[in-house]
Amino acid sequence: MGAPTTNRQTDVDSELTAVIMAAGKGSRMTELTARRPKCLLPIGNLPMIYFPLALLERSGFHETFVIVQESHKIDVTNSLEKCGLKIRFEIVGIPGDEDWGTADSLRFLQESGKIKTDVLIISSDLITDLKLDQLIDLYRKREASICALFVSPSSTNSAAFNTPGPKSKNKIERDLVGIEPETSRLVLLASASDFEETLTLKGNLMKKHGKISIHSKLLDTHVYIVRRWLLQYLAYNKDLSTLKGELLPYVVKKQLKINKTPKKVEDKASVVGGSIKTELFQFAQEDELAVKIRQISSHSSGKFDSQLFPGDGQSIRCFAEVVRDSEFTARANTLQQYWAANRMVLKYWPPLTNNREMLNVSPLANVSSTQLDNESCVVAENATISEKTSLKGSFIGAGASVSPKTLVVDSILMGAVRIGSGCKINNCIVCDEAVIEDGTELKDCIVGSQHVVPSKSIHNNEVLTVIDRLMEF
Repeated sequence: MGAPTTNRQTDVDSELTAVIMAAGKGSRMTELTARRPKCLLPIGNLPMIYFPLALLERSGFHETFVIVQESHKIDVTNSLEKCGLKIRFEIVGIPGDEDWGTADSLRFLQESGKIKTDVLIISSDLITDLKLDQLIDLYRKREASICALFVSPSSTNSAAFNTPGPKSKNKIERDLVGIEPETSRLVLLASASDFEETLTLKGNLMKKHGKISIHSKLLDTHVYIVRRWLLQYLAYNKDLSTLKGELLPYVVKKQLKINKTPKKVEDKASVVGGSIKTELFQFAQEDELAVKIRQISSHSSGKFDSQLFPGDGQSIRCFAEVVRDSEFTARANTLQQYWAANRMVLKYWPPLTNNREMLNVSPLANVSSTQLDNESCVVAENATISEKTSLKGSFIGAGASVSPKTLVVDSILMGAVRIGSGCKINNCIVCDEAVIEDGTELKDCIVGSQHVVPSKSIHNNEVLTVIDRLMEF
């Protein structure tokens, strides 16, 4: 994975293997991803995947794996090489023609021999000003099987921005997250859609934990630390495909059960009988020395610590870190969140990018307009902005061109877009290589890649593209 490690490398690299999940197809914004992978969608003048890499950098990591579809390896590599990141990365390709989930990707890493430690997993659509120190400290302190990072609702409200496309009621997918306040123990993780009006908690859950706080508005950042034995378990349980939807909820439930008669399994491949799911505890067995140390330490001296570090065979422990002081954290996994991230990225640029200099107008761009708002616009390399044009609050992609007498406000023009003369573009996303002909007026619209909008057209709140590329709303 790049150059060999040095003595300056921090403990976090030897303790945790960082993995960025960037193979998602962007099924919730398919028109934007018709000609580029979701992880390379622009946020300001950077690809989306830059932001989780920046997060790893400021959290002390020096290297990471990046999981992408095999067909996208070259594009992702070329894009990242232009970003000037210090962190070393190895791009790992997975089949794009198979329906792989996140757990499948982790299983692939485990079976390929790339994973030697516990794993820190990040989604490529996470954009945040946070560091991971508190989450890593919790994982260490509690000897957690799983640690998950949640963020309290941000003051930034994505609903405050008028999202391009047809007017529709965006159904917010909410999770129900149950946390024991005193210990940060994660005791419930489920989708709110799995319940109707009543949430019923099992008696043994309440008996064991007493007080539980149930949250329905926390943002799951999809940042998790998991023990290596869970990846070993995945290698033997081929039924689990997703991390968030299947593996994590299952392990959170399983921690309630106590393995009273643990039997050490020398060869986990020899586990037979019943579903492999029933054998999770055999993968979770701890090192005997670690158990003895905990049993004689102060951790077992009181009720509080004995719940966290039991000596009664409970080897599965899940915890949640809830952050309440983030200035900006979003997951750009929906059109609404992607749009909000672009509208807010310049405001929070320094903490999101590790104080990277914002070059609003590339020296390789050709700008003739005197009405370009340098404070709110970003113009990429080889873009051409003609004279007598007005641009405000907009991002102009590489190789895009804007003809004279055109107004562009609060919009994203992706790569090689061509805007004719006398156009008015307001609150729109225009995808790669689309053409807007002369005299066209677009408001709150999405224009698909390579689509041509005829001259003097007027459209509002529409998706303009060929029929088989229509987005799912």
